[in-house]
Amino acid sequence: MHFFGRELSGDQLRRRVGHMSQIAGVRLLTSDNGPSRGVRLLEFRTGTGFSFEVGVDRGFDLGRCEFRGASVAWIPPTMLPAPWYFEDQSGFGWLRTGLGGLNNTCGLVHIGNPEEASVAHYNFPARPTERYGVHDRAALVPAEIVSFGERWVDGDYVLEAVGRVTQAQAYGENLVLTRTYRAALGGAWLSMEDVVENRGFLPTEHMLLYHFNIGYPFVDDGAELIAPTAGAPRLLFGTADVAEPTSWSRFTAPQKDCVQQTFEHHMRPDDNGEVEVAIYNPNLMSGTGVAIRYDHRALPNYIEWRMMGEGQYAVGVEPCTNGFGRDSARADGVLITLQPGEARHYRTRLRIIDADAARALRATAGQS
Repeated sequence: MHFFGRELSGDQLRRRVGHMSQIAGVRLLTSDNGPSRGVRLLEFRTGTGFSFEVGVDRGFDLGRCEFRGASVAWIPPTMLPAPWYFEDQSGFGWLRTGLGGLNNTCGLVHIGNPEEASVAHYNFPARPTERYGVHDRAALVPAEIVSFGERWVDGDYVLEAVGRVTQAQAYGENLVLTRTYRAALGGAWLSMEDVVENRGFLPTEHMLLYHFNIGYPFVDDGAELIAPTAGAPRLLFGTADVAEPTSWSRFTAPQKDCVQQTFEHHMRPDDNGEVEVAIYNPNLMSGTGVAIRYDHRALPNYIEWRMMGEGQYAVGVEPCTNGFGRDSARADGVLITLQPGEARHYRTRLRIIDADAARALRATAGQS
């Protein structure tokens, strides 16, 4: 194991510390101040300056994340509040309470702006329809901790946590997301594996979007999006000349009175059926970025949320099961229905990249 300039075996490393938490590990904490008071957090440290928090009570999602003191995530003014402050669950309350941190899980039944849908098949005449709020509920459902800790695996010191999020109601859906995070001593990466299962006894519609929120200093004037796009994107919100690649692939300094831009991209998966995109800043630590790899077969759509506003200054990396709009997804035959007992699997990996890795990704993506 290469660690702080030396090649050390696990035994040699253990001889140099009183406890392995001296250099890496996972620990359970609780926020005790401000809007996040009471939220349980699992803190991962890998010993390389790469660390991240899992908000156990915020959908088992990723909150703060840093690499060598530089924040990877955009943190909102509300500082990742507890789910018991979630307002207006049928409208835009998610924007007040949910948005922010490194990743927000959107779904599990709905993604996109508020919409109404028939739920008559749940056999409750008093509620024939349901109005789903923006990006639904999963990001603000408190999770159960299944397990967390560290272990040696074939010479690697692996950090791991497993949690379970249940999005359910009487006369409604019963979807269970089981999530596993892994990282390793000496690494600057994390993996996230999700299994979404219909544990109810009636068919349930399912949508999923990962809302990775990359912030300053990874996003800054001169930073770029590296992605294997297939042609110009479709503009969903805002204004832009999509025929000009810099309108979506290059980032500016914060702009006054900025209006968000949202693009829908078509991505070219590699031979393994995966896509890797990166936000790369050539001026950060001699060239540093964050790359996210995902399974294109499970998440065939991709949304780029580009917000260059003052304070609200972030880029969303958003692979998803389908585009926005339930009716259009149904008409296109891509709206997923999980039968009782059916499950879907999603795999995502995030890593910190340097200038050499960025050049390799750029070459693969066909970007100059």
